[in-house]
Amino acid sequence: MFDPVRDDAVPSRALRLAELLPRAIGIDTDCIALLDPAGFILEVNPAWSLSGDAGAPESAVGRNWTEIWLAGGRDAAFDAVRRARTGLSIRFTAQGPSANGEPRWFDVIVDPICDADGRFAQILTRARDITIHKNREAELQRHLDEKTAALSVLARQLEAESSDRSAAAARAAHTDRIRLLGQFVIGIIHDFNNVLTVLNGASAMLLRGGLTQQQARILRDINQAISGAAQLSRRLLEFSRLDGTEPEQIALPDFLKTTAAMLSHLMKADIDLVIDVDDACWPVLASPGALRSVVLNLTANAGDAMPNGGSLTITARNCYSTERPPALAVGDYVHLSFSDTGCGMTQAALARAGEAFYTTKSQGRGTGLGLASAFELAGQCGGRVLISSAQGVGTTINIYLPRAGLHGTTAAPSEPKIDRTLHGNATILVIAPDETIRRHLATMLRNLDYRVIVAERDDVALALLASGMKPNLVLFDLQRDQQAGAQLAAQLRQTDSALPIVFLADSTSAHRLHGELIFRKPVVETQIARAILELLGRLPASIASADALRASDRLRDRIRNPRMRAVYDQWRDLAASLGRLPSPADAEPLTHDLKDDTCLLKIVHGQPSPVFQFVFAGAALVGRLGRELAGELVSASDQNVIASLAGAYQRGLSGLAHFDYARFPLGDDTMVLFERLVLPLSDDGERVSHLAGVITFDEIHNDSERNAQ
Repeated sequence: MFDPVRDDAVPSRALRLAELLPRAIGIDTDCIALLDPAGFILEVNPAWSLSGDAGAPESAVGRNWTEIWLAGGRDAAFDAVRRARTGLSIRFTAQGPSANGEPRWFDVIVDPICDADGRFAQILTRARDITIHKNREAELQRHLDEKTAALSVLARQLEAESSDRSAAAARAAHTDRIRLLGQFVIGIIHDFNNVLTVLNGASAMLLRGGLTQQQARILRDINQAISGAAQLSRRLLEFSRLDGTEPEQIALPDFLKTTAAMLSHLMKADIDLVIDVDDACWPVLASPGALRSVVLNLTANAGDAMPNGGSLTITARNCYSTERPPALAVGDYVHLSFSDTGCGMTQAALARAGEAFYTTKSQGRGTGLGLASAFELAGQCGGRVLISSAQGVGTTINIYLPRAGLHGTTAAPSEPKIDRTLHGNATILVIAPDETIRRHLATMLRNLDYRVIVAERDDVALALLASGMKPNLVLFDLQRDQQAGAQLAAQLRQTDSALPIVFLADSTSAHRLHGELIFRKPVVETQIARAILELLGRLPASIASADALRASDRLRDRIRNPRMRAVYDQWRDLAASLGRLPSPADAEPLTHDLKDDTCLLKIVHGQPSPVFQFVFAGAALVGRLGRELAGELVSASDQNVIASLAGAYQRGLSGLAHFDYARFPLGDDTMVLFERLVLPLSDDGERVSHLAGVITFDEIHNDSERNAQ
């Protein structure tokens, strides 16, 4: 390869170039051209491919060398020729056309050539194709930019988390100060009670002595004042010991009536306080101190919201399970509400309602713990807080507390229990723009022993994945833009196409996410917990989703027996209406017309090696097998007339029906068409507990079979 000698002495360098020129022109693999002083091409080497011509390299002879370069390189080429005429060597990088017309990158060296007398005579140019290196450099730069952007996002996330930790530390310090204040108040109350004890004893001693009627009346007034002070002292003590009071059964009518005296002191004269409590209210199971704190805080908040006067109505009513809001689990509740005619809450304040230490009051006027204490109490009791507010109209805080049983236990039915040992040992990425929801979801999942990574925005989540984090599942709180949710799901699954994603959405942002698992807000935590176990493969799915039913519908057209197809249609409609797999009792009427051709199997053991037991087998099936089947155990690997149980059970775990068929020759151009339909059932609405089989044997003739095909 030609490599000109680099030297500061241009004439001697040019002479050596002249001596090497014939060899360079002949053997070099770079694009070499010899130019006249004006820049026109005199000669090119065989490797020349810069002109973009499809013909021989010699076709470039006679062209102006500076004009073969693309627009961005022509000025550099023109300047190089000009400077070569002055005896200077120039090097630059530019794009030029290749033989096939495709733009390529070249590293170009331009040298002057002198004659034997040392006078400038010609110009030698060499262009080396560096497109591969340029592309590689651009690719490396792109990766570097992506990593830099990811690191930048992570740095911002780290900075935000650091800020959150600082804020949390400040809140913790504030809480400690409040606790210290509570302890200080408790100490004062104890001392105050000592004084009241002395005063009460002295008053009693004086009353036993000979007193005038006026003196006795004065002492009785003093005793009454001491009694009132003692009652106030006890209430302050209960208020200061919020964490120390154990939950107990509370009769709300009596509780609110005794608390009413304290509430009146919190209201200004221009605010009407109305307490409307149904005497038939059920008891609730709660901490008296915590409940009293909630009542006092919400009353004080309502008073602050009505600087120009207004009214506050506190009501308590029974709420039967059939009347409960959709956000609540099944059960009876006591509905406690605080409704004011104040200034109302902004949408921003409403979105952060219940967040600890968040307040819209001026510095020193509020701690931000009032409404948060209501959320905490409801959560501890298994209830819920719902808020409605309009600016200029007022705010209503609705607290739903579960009804307590006769022995101090909650009477509301509990959610289905899930073995906690099934949870944990997985990483879950939580994407939620709202800080309150993000913190709530993270806390819930960490309580289930999962490793939780939180991301406030989509770009943070993508940066986390780019940095190498590999979640086992993603929990995504979808905002109004559902299309962005679908796009993010696609991006998240670029590296793992099977990545499970659970969406939380309202009714307006869920309809375009086809094929995704969506929970409409507000959701029950146990539903999310169960869905996580199902998606992680630790618990079989038993919900007959719309997607599962649509997938089952694909097998319908393969069913030839019209009565069997009717059974499938009824099972499908029943599952759709129930929103779950039908139970064996639900499905019994479906197979009435085919009772002799049906069977019912119970799942004795589930995954990984399922075992089934016949609960019932129809007469036709028993007759063909020649033995009674009720009570017989069958494993998934057994070959039997009930089809592939392993395949049917596996499909059933996803809420899918199973169908297959076989043909057996009987001779005389007659075949037996053996069709089998297996339907998953659930006796508890949670797991696939049974399989219902429908098996038919139909004789067909080859002629009719061919016509059917």
